Amino acid sequence: MNWRRFGSCMLGFALALALGACGSLPAGVERPVSTSLPAAPDESPLARLAESALPPSAQSGFRLLPLGAYGLDARLALIGRATRTLDLQVYIMDNDESGRAVFAALRDAAQRGVRVRLLLDDLNSASAEPLLAALVDLPNFEIRLFNPFCCARQSLAGRIVTSLGDLPRLDHRMHNKLMIADGALAIVGGRNIADAYFGRDPVANFIDLDAIAAGRVVPQLGVLFDRYWNSEESFPAKSLVRPLGPESARMAALARLLPDGAAPIDSGLPARDLLGREPVGKELAANRLSLVPGLAYGVADQPSKRLQIGDELEDGSLMTGAVGQMLGSRSELVVSSPYLVPGTRGMAVMHSLQRKGVEMTLVTNSLSANDSALVNIGYARYRRPILRAGVRLYEISAQPSANASQPFFSGSSHGRLHAKLMVIDQEVVLLGSLNLDPRSARRNTELGVAIDSPALAREALRLIDAMKNEAYALRLETQGSALAWVSPNEDDDQGVETEPGVSPWSALQRLLLQPLVPEDLL
Repeated sequence: MNWRRFGSCMLGFALALALGACGSLPAGVERPVSTSLPAAPDESPLARLAESALPPSAQSGFRLLPLGAYGLDARLALIGRATRTLDLQVYIMDNDESGRAVFAALRDAAQRGVRVRLLLDDLNSASAEPLLAALVDLPNFEIRLFNPFCCARQSLAGRIVTSLGDLPRLDHRMHNKLMIADGALAIVGGRNIADAYFGRDPVANFIDLDAIAAGRVVPQLGVLFDRYWNSEESFPAKSLVRPLGPESARMAALARLLPDGAAPIDSGLPARDLLGREPVGKELAANRLSLVPGLAYGVADQPSKRLQIGDELEDGSLMTGAVGQMLGSRSELVVSSPYLVPGTRGMAVMHSLQRKGVEMTLVTNSLSANDSALVNIGYARYRRPILRAGVRLYEISAQPSANASQPFFSGSSHGRLHAKLMVIDQEVVLLGSLNLDPRSARRNTELGVAIDSPALAREALRLIDAMKNEAYALRLETQGSALAWVSPNEDDDQGVETEPGVSPWSALQRLLLQPLVPEDLL
């Protein structure tokens, strides 16, 4: 369960705030300071590979991962080859097949002497609580929880009930996604660690995007990880997770939850991805890695973002930096954002770019593809203003297009956009965890990379074109008031004025809920 779905519960729980909190976080918690280890080519085959794979004279290099199966393969390959250190920071890490595969790979790395630091946002960790309890005392494996719940940790409902008086604090989450292997190769982007992000969920899978990074940007990302790891918002898991008793009990639980010798996960890898590249694991096995050169820097919000107010928040937010980049556009701005609630400020940016003659394209979720009906309500308010600002607007269809040569998803599952990507003037790529909505701007912490690379921008635009092939194109009809949707499966330009995937019941729900949805919580 993610925070957006939980946001709908908050409206009901607000009435219960008067009951007060039933517990509190532990006081006087020791947080031993640790820092990222630098790349050491003499000691790490991964570091040597990263050094040799970097294009000549390039400061940094990148490899986009547009397919979910490739994203899981890349993580497991890097974890399996690390020899010195692994740092992993993530919003969701489920106790499902994909999550257990990554947990097991991290356990194996720790057992062979690799220093493992795992930083989880605590909102969605209830399902993984048994794994955390079994791993928390494993040598070389340290786990910290960001902005944690205090009590009744075995279920999200129990956590909420015992934290009713603390919901204002708990409304701020760490949305960052980052992994660094041996201080030499990083994975940064939008994917959490769960089946739906790697194309393995039978019901619905996310269209998402990561990138492997090498070069000078990796130490920058390591500094950002350390900032969160050593912050007051991060609690050692052993101060919160119920202990399992003696070592024999912990080892028995670990063997049961993550059995040794289990069959390796079948990641169902296509021979090539949408950019024509082979799986990362196959490349690493051949001691090579294809990278696109670029000048890049890592950026993130402060871990204490929830304590910032007014100008301090506006000036320091990652959203502010992204808006500044957008306003610097000279000719073209192309954006993929699964949750799109621009607000007054976002609309002002669009109008400013329209006056400058900048061509704008936005790709987001349709109602049928969105995993948050409330966010879709907030977005729907802005569809007409966005189109009137001259923006080309696309909504991802939940069903794969018959016209797509290589779709992002296939089979019987539904598709949902989750990629957070911006391409400016076919030169600059912004990739990370940032959505264009109030929650990313003011409540959640976010992390990403800004990359100056025309070659990478061309690849990113190819991926957005592939998304558009899976999306409805929106336009205004009849004197600019009625909306029309052009299906991705239609060969002609005929649009329909009935929103796809919206039943009479869901339309009524949206009509009734729209006045009640506070935009600032979306």
